Amino acid sequence: MRFLSMCLLLLSHFAMAAECQQQASHLRAVYQLQQGQQSATELQLLRDGKWVAQRYPAQHITLSWYLSRPGMIQPTRHFEQYQRSIEYAAGEVVHGKKETDWDYRNQLVSQSLLSKLQLVSESGAGCELQQTFRGQIAAQPVTLVWHPKLNLLRSLQIGEQQPKRWTLQTVSFDPSQVVAHHQWLDSFQTTDYADIGDDHSDPFLTKMVRQGFIEHGHDGFYSADEAHSHE
Repeated sequence: MRFLSMCLLLLSHFAMAAECQQQASHLRAVYQLQQGQQSATELQLLRDGKWVAQRYPAQHITLSWYLSRPGMIQPTRHFEQYQRSIEYAAGEVVHGKKETDWDYRNQLVSQSLLSKLQLVSESGAGCELQQTFRGQIAAQPVTLVWHPKLNLLRSLQIGEQQPKRWTLQTVSFDPSQVVAHHQWLDSFQTTDYADIGDDHSDPFLTKMVRQGFIEHGHDGFYSADEAHSHE
């Protein structure tokens, strides 16, 4: 009888783990980003297996990444107003950097950042398990609330004077929402980054290069340099 109970407990554990993994790999999370008293902006995190995207509705820009294999990440910038995309090769160096940290893109925070913070409390259970971390990064106090079973950021605050905040507003685990957006982005006209210098007649490419969007882009609440400096 004891053996049967243990087996049932293990089956229940594996079923819960599989459910959490499914939810974690296909979701749409909406965040509010704010610094001090500045107006808040919205960020949408979309996951579809090995494809993840961060959408900025106010800027009509979506940044996406595809994990072709461990350590090889293919970035794409989608300009929704123009229905155009700029695709970079996996591992391509752009402005001296290349994408290597999948967790940072998939979770909005890297595992190295989490490892530098101290776990101070836990609540909830199963997929809803919630952990609160605190610590200091670059002499700034940090409070981070995390759903470990979903690899999902719930909130993040850095600093006390004019703090930077990420706050989860809603999350949906309906795969159709993510798939629909993914398919819409795939319908855009795509240009390989390597071919941009060969085409001087495309007004869209000329404008994007002039404005610095092709290589720099809009990279979330922080620039890429700022984000990685907090890891």
